[in-house]
Amino acid sequence: MKLSKRIIAVALLIVGSSGAVYAFSKHNDWGMSPEEKVEFVTERVTRKLDLDSEQQRNFTELATTVAQIMQEARIEKAQNLTEIEALLEEPSFNQTRALELIQQKTSMVNEKAPLVIASLAVFLDSLSVEQKSQMKEFLQHRHKHHRHGNSN
Repeated sequence: MKLSKRIIAVALLIVGSSGAVYAFSKHNDWGMSPEEKVEFVTERVTRKLDLDSEQQRNFTELATTVAQIMQEARIEKAQNLTEIEALLEEPSFNQTRALELIQQKTSMVNEKAPLVIASLAVFLDSLSVEQKSQMKEFLQHRHKHHRHGNSN
């Protein structure tokens, strides 16, 4: 896959799933299990977008996929932090191992992106024009607040 296609795929992944990811990260401190987070986010999105049962099922699949990937990433992050700390304690920085850690992370993104994109496509394709417009407004609102340094 060409680099430009990868960049586009990752950008779509980030933009398209930002609502779910935002909701998961926003409520991360509540001590919810991944399953509870999926339920919470699905209920909120269902209410905000007035999803029908098929759309709700599609979103639940998307949210479950994102939750699983985030859980795997959290575990990997903890392992990598331990290894990075060890690298920093060595007298000479092990560039080869540092690059391997980055390549592992990139590999995970490349491996998981098609799963998220496919699930995202099913969900987005099931939305009406009005619902897509509501999502676009939400994303623009989030972008505006993040760009100005607000955390709302």
